[in-house]
Amino acid sequence: MTNNPWLIISGILLLAIGTYLMRASGALLRGRVVLSENSKMLFSAAAIVILFSVAATSTLFSGDEVSDWPKIVGVLVAGVLTWFKKPFIIIVLSAAIVTALLRLI
Repeated sequence: MTNNPWLIISGILLLAIGTYLMRASGALLRGRVVLSENSKMLFSAAAIVILFSVAATSTLFSGDEVSDWPKIVGVLVAGVLTWFKKPFIIIVLSAAIVTALLRLI
């Protein structure tokens, strides 16, 4: 990896410009692009799949290694409580308590 500051600064600027253009395109194209209901459902499902894959990856792996099993069980407990639409504070506390107790064992 290089420590060239100009390469780092140009990379940051390129990403900033790209982010700005993507966000501006949403406002500029709002009335011009019409999506069908099928397309809207597909984009909604794609967002859910992306969020699930990020959550699964961060749950199952910690850096280069597989996560410890208490963490995985704690996230599963949170998932089950979320499925049953429990309050957020109950979900977080239950997952933390289960993970802590399993690590204590």
